[in-house]
Amino acid sequence: MDKRVRFTTETRIEAAKLFDAGFGVSMVATHLDMSAGTLRDWRDLHRQGALLGLGVMSGLKSYSADLKVAAVEMFLSGVAKSDVLLEFGISSRGLFNRWVIAYRKDGPAGLVAKPKGRRPAEKRVAEQTLEERVAFLEMENEVLKKLQALMFQQQALKKKR
Repeated sequence: MDKRVRFTTETRIEAAKLFDAGFGVSMVATHLDMSAGTLRDWRDLHRQGALLGLGVMSGLKSYSADLKVAAVEMFLSGVAKSDVLLEFGISSRGLFNRWVIAYRKDGPAGLVAKPKGRRPAEKRVAEQTLEERVAFLEMENEVLKKLQALMFQQQALKKKR
């Protein structure tokens, strides 16, 4: 069995049957002796047709900023979270929760994808002001002068010996 999967396929099938029979998350959780949070996620996956692992590991899925905004605004207007996840095909309740937090904090701008990683070195150097560049070059010049003076001193000491 795949080490990433914690519960057996039989347990998932049993949960799917109970969801199809109309039982709620808390009832299924009690019957299967599992946490309600896990079964809430399973119910969302079952509604999307992915509870048994079909399509769950299909790769990283990305969502546009417009889709994120529409989904969060639909949720904030009073639609149930599980219905929003089903309608927009959002794979994870935790991911959607992060979108809601970002939206509440920064508005729609909080859901726009930000560039990842370190900026290229050329851009950082180009952003230096002229004064910073002159100061750096003057410092570099002073260091080189001191290094040259030390080298002359060492040569002079070697000649005396």
